Amino acid sequence: MEIRKGVYTFYDGIEMLIVGYYGHGITNPEIENYRKISYNKEFGSLEGFKLDDKANIFFRNINVNELNNAFKVETKGRYKDETFSLWGYNKNRNVVGVITNDDKIAQKLDFIELSDFYIKEVSPEELDVIWEERTDSEFNLPMPEGIEKKKIIYQNDIS
Repeated sequence: MEIRKGVYTFYDGIEMLIVGYYGHGITNPEIENYRKISYNKEFGSLEGFKLDDKANIFFRNINVNELNNAFKVETKGRYKDETFSLWGYNKNRNVVGVITNDDKIAQKLDFIELSDFYIKEVSPEELDVIWEERTDSEFNLPMPEGIEKKKIIYQNDIS
C-alpha cells in the first residue's frame, strides 16, 4: 500500500512526482520555475532521465512550462467515524500514521502529540476506507484528463 502526499504530473504517459528545490538562496525566476520530476525505476529508462539507484527512481530537472498537467494528491482515511489525513505506510509493521490537528479528537482516540500535530499508528484494517483526493496544484496547470478526483485504494469489507 502506498500512502501519497505531493504534487504529480503525467509525463510521457507515466505518473511522476514533482519536487521543488528549496534552500538555494537565489531569487531568480528562471531557477524558481525548475523542479525535479521522478518515477519508479520499474518503468524503465526514458530519454533525458538519470537513474538514482539509492532511491530506486529515474529523475530529471524540468521547467514547469514544459509540463501540461499537474495535480495534488493527499491520502485520507476514515477511522472511528472521523476523516483523517494519512502519513506513510510501514510494510514491516503493517501500520499507517493517522494525523490530526484537533485536540479533542486526539485525546478521545489516544493520539500521540508531536510538535504541531497528533499522530496514531493503526493497521490499515482498522480503517473503514482509504482514498486519495486529487485536486488542482499550485502550478496553474490543468488536471490530467479523466483523472479520478477521489480514488478508493482500500475498502474494509467487514459488513
